[in-house]
Amino acid sequence: MSCTNKNPKNSTSTEEVPEYEVFLDRLSQGVLRELGGGYEARSITNTRNNGITRRGILIRRIEDRVAPAIYLDSYYEDFCGGTQLSDIVRDVLYIYRGSAGKEAKPELRELNLSRESILAGLTVRIISYDRNADLLQELPHIRFLNLAAVFQIVVYRTTEGMGTIRFTREHYETCLRHEGRELMTPKELFRLALYNTEQQFPAKLSSMESMLQSLAKGEKVPGLAYRSGRAKEEQSSLYVLTNSEGINGAGCLLYPGLLKELREYFRTAFYILPSSIHEVLLLPAKKPVEREELNDMIREINLTQVPQEEVLSDCAYHSDDLEKIVRAMLELPEIS
Repeated sequence: MSCTNKNPKNSTSTEEVPEYEVFLDRLSQGVLRELGGGYEARSITNTRNNGITRRGILIRRIEDRVAPAIYLDSYYEDFCGGTQLSDIVRDVLYIYRGSAGKEAKPELRELNLSRESILAGLTVRIISYDRNADLLQELPHIRFLNLAAVFQIVVYRTTEGMGTIRFTREHYETCLRHEGRELMTPKELFRLALYNTEQQFPAKLSSMESMLQSLAKGEKVPGLAYRSGRAKEEQSSLYVLTNSEGINGAGCLLYPGLLKELREYFRTAFYILPSSIHEVLLLPAKKPVEREELNDMIREINLTQVPQEEVLSDCAYHSDDLEKIVRAMLELPEIS
């Protein structure tokens, strides 16, 4: 991979900038030179959702067990555009020193991955099936429609954030079997993960209007008490469904009985527009809508408004169809 320096202030002619590996090597040398002895830096590549990869650097003192990951893709683009390497070194060191000044999470220093701790932190999220073909070869999952339910383990959760790790096939075997003896069934595992997810991240329904108004005022978005009865006559034309954290909120669609409760609240079936892995939009089906029109709208939003690693699907779903599928998944989950 190579790029061209486009900044005329730094070059009198079109000059080829070093490939990423050379950029990383020069950046690492600059960082270590500023920090002095007793430090090391190494490169990392993190494959994220939808096959998006992020490249970065880990910087740590030799005696430290935990190191912050600083992703460099945007810095490399800046470098290709003419930004001086010394400026990038300064920015990276600023981020590192800010992270290093914080106390490391004890859950990360002493990560406990016993069977009991895995089961206690096991949760479910929804991702695209087609966009994650390679990743899903490594992860236990349940395919439904063009989506996949995968598992993750919550290893810490504080007011500052949350840490999770992927639930792998090795974790799966640890939970289900020990020395050839079956400890639990896939159905029990899936139901436990869903229970944990709903308890830790309860569903949150908001009208689009109230959400936009709250965001404009910098206020917390209010949730609707969809379990308390039917919606008022002057109900919204569009709703947002996520969870209490607003992270991986599309997984709420799998909560047992939720789709039925929402149908009763709206007093009608509804369309589900997968706006991202973090939330979905709900459109009450008061009058007929061409499904392809909804699909076109979703595709346009995914292309222009949603980060590629957060795209969920280009298709709208009908609540009645999805409700039947979720019920079947709970009865006999086919974990691949």
